[in-house]
Amino acid sequence: MEIIAQIIGMFGVVGVLAAYWFLASGKFTNNDPRYLWLNIVATLAILFSLFYQWNLPSVVAQILWILVSIIGLIRIRRRAR
Repeated sequence: MEIIAQIIGMFGVVGVLAAYWFLASGKFTNNDPRYLWLNIVATLAILFSLFYQWNLPSVVAQILWILVSIIGLIRIRRRAR
């Protein structure tokens, strides 16, 4: 199962980098829900892998990254109302 967790974690890394690439290239904006959702899903994949290779600072960073993205989604929803 550990190898599967590593593969899932690597997909997460690719997802986070893709989200940043889309932002830097202008395909996404920082207020684009697709950017925030890609960050959330990718970060969850990294977090999943960290439960098999525990690293507390990385777990804290991933959880905070998810919370920042959720706050962004909430702000977008509030502005849309």
